[in-house]
Amino acid sequence: MAALRQIAFYGKGGIGKSTTSQNTLAALAEMGQKILIVGCDPKADSTRLILHQKAQDTILSLAAEAAASRISNSKT
Repeated sequence: MAALRQIAFYGKGGIGKSTTSQNTLAALAEMGQKILIVGCDPKADSTRLILHQKAQDTILSLAAEAAASRISNSKT
């Protein structure tokens, strides 16, 4: 089994971190590597890029929905 490698891109906003990470991961995938993308950006840029602009739920939106549901259920 190959060793696990972790790559992280850091820096201020607008410097191309999402684009760089997606291009790097696409190249690794084309070389047959298994990849996992973990994006922590609230705007979900990495996820949006890999899904070709398809809308997706974010952790923040799911947590907000769950909280709203709990509040609604506690009032009934």
